[in-house]
Amino acid sequence: MRNTTLAAAVAATLTLPVSAYAIGPIDGSVYGKVNISVVSDDNGNDQQMELNSNASRIGVKGKTKLTESLYVIFKAEYESYWDDGKSSSSKGGDTFEQRNIIAGLKGDFGTIWGGKHDSPTKLAQKKIDLFNDLEGDIKHVMAGETRAANILNYTTPNFNGFSASIATIFGEDRGDDEQDGFFDSYSALAQYDSDGLYMALALDENVKSGSASQGLGKEYLNIVRVVGQIPLGSVTLGALWQTAEEGDSAANGVKLDEDSWHVSAKWKAGNGCTLKAQYTESEDDESGRDADMMSLGVDKKLGKKTKLFAFYTKLDESASQDDQDWIGVGLEHKF
Repeated sequence: MRNTTLAAAVAATLTLPVSAYAIGPIDGSVYGKVNISVVSDDNGNDQQMELNSNASRIGVKGKTKLTESLYVIFKAEYESYWDDGKSSSSKGGDTFEQRNIIAGLKGDFGTIWGGKHDSPTKLAQKKIDLFNDLEGDIKHVMAGETRAANILNYTTPNFNGFSASIATIFGEDRGDDEQDGFFDSYSALAQYDSDGLYMALALDENVKSGSASQGLGKEYLNIVRVVGQIPLGSVTLGALWQTAEEGDSAANGVKLDEDSWHVSAKWKAGNGCTLKAQYTESEDDESGRDADMMSLGVDKKLGKKTKLFAFYTKLDESASQDDQDWIGVGLEHKF
């Protein structure tokens, strides 16, 4: 009798109309990017050829209409490895590795979501890092490029180009008074974005950095970041300045006083070609370590979502006896 009742309940559930769960249609899409490059990597002692996957990814995202002004939103994005088929950072060598994973609500009040995602401070860089995900990525020199777990974020509606975000990051550590509260770690962003002109002010308070700053490790840091980008005809200029110091939950004995800056320029030269250049530098007054990185490149569009690219990157760190150089060519296709 109980089995019959259970079967009837399951059948009834499966026959419920979709409108019983949501007022509007379900809107979702699969998306991704394949970016592979052949690179000559010279560390000053040895040179080797590499095939790199450069944060290639696949994901699903969308929204479901609940009322005329309220939606549930979702995203699940995973990095995939098109060079050797597995992650080098995970113990099991996974085929896929989590990137931005969120769920939340969007309405007239703004947007609120939770999950694992780039912090507002990382998002403040927008697109001024012209060699993002390649060897010239600013994360190799500058702290704060953080994808945080257990993050809860609120973003205001857009007011004539102005918007703001505030995110709290739960440490979930009962044994650490600096990592068990609601706002022990947070990241915030205020920005203006209109007609290509972009300005932003961001800060992290006691946030575990996603990029190893000058070999210090991924410590809990306090960061202030200022970003600007302006289009001047066919040329776009960008700049970023940042200061970082150790936070409350930094490891014992950690001292950091890092100032860093970044400038970039790109020129749409015509015939689908874009020339790119950028320079990034950081100095830590506590350790005396410094680093600078320079990149040059060219992109050639083959289609709306496909391009060929070539680049040269040079990294000089005071902690290393030798400079490191990369020369590469690659293909990117978005879908």
